[in-house]
Amino acid sequence: MKEKISRRNALKAIGLTIGGAVVGGDVFSNNLVNAPGKSVISSSGDLGNAPDPKRIIGAWNEWGTLREVVLGNVEGMIDPGYVDALIWVSEEGKKALRESAGIKTLEAFPAEAKNMIITIDRLEKVLTDHGVVVHRTKPIPQDYKEEINYLKDVQKGSYTIGGADFFRVLGTNVILLNSFHLPFRRSNIWTIRRVLEPLLEGTDNPYFATPPPSPHYTRDDLFLENGDIMVDGHNVYVGMSGNATSPKGVVWLKQLLGNEYRVHVIRLKPDLFHLDWLLSLNRPGLMTYCPEALLDPLPEPLKSWDKIETKLDETAGANNLSINETTIVVPEHLTRIIDAYDRKGMKVITIPAVETIGYGSGPRCLTAVLRRDP
Repeated sequence: MKEKISRRNALKAIGLTIGGAVVGGDVFSNNLVNAPGKSVISSSGDLGNAPDPKRIIGAWNEWGTLREVVLGNVEGMIDPGYVDALIWVSEEGKKALRESAGIKTLEAFPAEAKNMIITIDRLEKVLTDHGVVVHRTKPIPQDYKEEINYLKDVQKGSYTIGGADFFRVLGTNVILLNSFHLPFRRSNIWTIRRVLEPLLEGTDNPYFATPPPSPHYTRDDLFLENGDIMVDGHNVYVGMSGNATSPKGVVWLKQLLGNEYRVHVIRLKPDLFHLDWLLSLNRPGLMTYCPEALLDPLPEPLKSWDKIETKLDETAGANNLSINETTIVVPEHLTRIIDAYDRKGMKVITIPAVETIGYGSGPRCLTAVLRRDP
């Protein structure tokens, strides 16, 4: 009988559990920072005058009290297939991708899928216990064949657990994200819209969407991924490893935000993926980051912050979710990091998250933020 590769080992092989893998040696310039641009939108200028989050969708930082979020689902998860854009994947990873490509995760890896359901349900309970309104996505309806088959001739699979992947709120600006490197992540965009757009009705939030990349993969297309974005007031930090957000994506975001915001590029080592596995802003003046993952010194606004340092082998060590300035959700197996937050005086709530991290999502990635207090 053919030996089956575990999901965790397969994903390690394709690079998702350590934040991605090398697709090329390109390192992008830091010169994209702070280029002037015409202001086309507003987050109401002074942060003290930001719209009342009880009345309007908005997020101005990574730690304000959470009010409303969207979480994903496991039922719609379909394991991804191998595509030429993954030429750097190990032979073990290619084998695993080909074996389970296009199969529902609940069928291909039932034990791990059930554990992911437990993780997301546990996260939902933690949030609702703290007064957060939680919305959940649903799988694509079975009779929506066009959506189900979207780009499946390019790459099989569907990614439905990472709520934060598909939209981002910056100030009062809502950005629908459909600009992923990997095509299998793009097929969930309508599932998100069916939840998000009714929630925008009756608000005056500007609503934008990133241009969808071509189904024909090229390294220099416009890619902008929420896992690379952090915000602190009018400072926006964007990670670039070369395997997720691209220079064109940063330029697009800068043009959208205009000169009201300062966009700081944080270059990551080219064998990594998203910034939020390696750096997060937990409360005013406290951040978590992995120094060995960065190619340059921290941007000036972050240099004086108190820091909790993680290591590269602490997978998704920074991918933690602040419910407010004093409370944070952390995977239960990251005991050293849990202790570090405790020493900083934060209340730590733990959830099981080994399997969701294996599929690319820690607590922060699982949670799409609609409303935080300023």
